[in-house]
Amino acid sequence: MADRALFCALHGTMEPHPWYDPATADPYILFHARSHTRRWLAAPDDGRPEAGLWGMNDAGLDPLDEDSRRLWFQVSQQPLARPRRAVPAQQMLDCAGAVADRVGRLDLEAAQLLVPLQELPPGPHEGAYGDLVSALPWFAELPARARTAVTVSLDSGTGTEAADAAPAMVERLREIRQQVFTDITAAPGRDAARGLTPGIPDFPAVGAEGHRATFEGYLAEWSCEATGWLMALICEAAIEQGVRVPVVATIRLSPRPGG
Repeated sequence: MADRALFCALHGTMEPHPWYDPATADPYILFHARSHTRRWLAAPDDGRPEAGLWGMNDAGLDPLDEDSRRLWFQVSQQPLARPRRAVPAQQMLDCAGAVADRVGRLDLEAAQLLVPLQELPPGPHEGAYGDLVSALPWFAELPARARTAVTVSLDSGTGTEAADAAPAMVERLREIRQQVFTDITAAPGRDAARGLTPGIPDFPAVGAEGHRATFEGYLAEWSCEATGWLMALICEAAIEQGVRVPVVATIRLSPRPGG
């Protein structure tokens, strides 16, 4: 997998629409179209930061009777503009969720995103957090019954960077004034990715506790948009603590009761 690749996976159960024909519009075509419509897709060979957020690589629909993954998407992240914007997790999950809606009814259990943090330049993060804050009004008017208990893990593969940063990350997450992810607690013995198959391609998941940061809390709603926003927030908290390795963010429904 290329150094700047973002890889998104949606897990759960899928019931395809009876009218859906992958020969006409497969996940690649649908993700490409959605990205283009949202002006997040860069033209091939256009390496300018302002050209878009990513270029298309690949996408697919998994067999419905195998593993837990149902849809996957891979893009190549554009060179980052200065000042740096937030990790484009919310945009990736927006497109992924839109594709899922076109394909069928997805009962989402978990979402994953591989993010190449090693590609990020050093420097201030004000613009990145500004992106996240500007999205808060979208989640402001949700009913209390939409609150959903979730577990979120950030895995740094063979390194211990995520686990080392976890204590400072949880404090930072609690400091930020927002109501999208609340009642945040550290959960060092939990792994949101446990049992999700197949694994992220080319990512050396170790499975040991000392290689991830895990938190529990309540998400304002269980949607691809909200999970994408939370993935970006978790990544930015890790970046602020100096994490500069590829990481996989996993957000999963928690067995805890809802809010």
